Amino acid sequence: MIKTYLLSLTLLPALVGYAVLGAASASALAQPVANTYLQGSQEGPNSRIAVLGDVWRSSGALGANQSRIVVYRTQAGNLSGATSVFVNGEYHTSLVSGAYSQLCHAPGNLELGARQMKVASRPKDQMDNISALSLQPGQTHYFKVIEETGRPVMQPVASAIAIQELINLRLQLHTVSRVDRAQECREVAQAAVPRAPRQIALGADALFAFGKSDAASMSVVGRQSLDRLLETLQREYVSLERVQITGHADPLGNAQSNEQLSQQRAKTVRDYLLNQGLQSAAVTSEGKGSRELVVSQCGARATAASIACNRPNRRVVVDITGTPR
Repeated sequence: MIKTYLLSLTLLPALVGYAVLGAASASALAQPVANTYLQGSQEGPNSRIAVLGDVWRSSGALGANQSRIVVYRTQAGNLSGATSVFVNGEYHTSLVSGAYSQLCHAPGNLELGARQMKVASRPKDQMDNISALSLQPGQTHYFKVIEETGRPVMQPVASAIAIQELINLRLQLHTVSRVDRAQECREVAQAAVPRAPRQIALGADALFAFGKSDAASMSVVGRQSLDRLLETLQREYVSLERVQITGHADPLGNAQSNEQLSQQRAKTVRDYLLNQGLQSAAVTSEGKGSRELVVSQCGARATAASIACNRPNRRVVVDITGTPR
């Protein structure tokens, strides 16, 4: 159970990590995520300060004697400046938009605090928000900075949602955590359990122009759907054993031509995935023409109505076998 409340007690001023930013301008913090440095007014080694590091990657499993906290801040929201995060009153990090940070800690009860800060401003004596939480053994707890009545709040987020929102966020670098009881994360090996084959069906009408099968006739939407498929494979699988791509056609027209069309569409999709970096699995393709229809009541004549009715039959099916993350 997580209890969130506003702190009304006066705290001793904390050593906020923004001190390392020196004379860097507040406007620099509002730059897009691509800007990985703050430029200060002084010269020398401290004139440029690294702010953001590598893009987030999912972490491995922890043992029962540890828990992990991941805090992050997306580009959305109206909060100005950075959100300083505290664990049991001890400074951990200051999150700018598009950044995340994490730490491991012994399981048990603790408090997660948030304080909104601006560069060169005097640290406030009060937290804007504190959340009381219970860390569970071996689990990762995700918290997203949101804005409520102009103040930062650490909102707990389900892992499935957090993992999606963390994609493309980058590691906050410019400060050093002062959480005394933070631990080095010790990940444990898990026995790989093969996942049952997963099937994803892609509409051929979204992939290709009608009656076409070559790469040049692939639509922008079709390429985007294949790119999303690649992202899914990379994000959700540790390893891939096999990716089988099967093309299907509608029953309109010549059966032999439909067989060739389904084969060529499957091969074009296979080639695209391989060219975009899918090299870690046996990727095969085949065409089944119109032998496995989804709908069969559309009629045999090629009319506008039957072409529309047969849309579900024109598809490319991807069967995936691998080991999940």
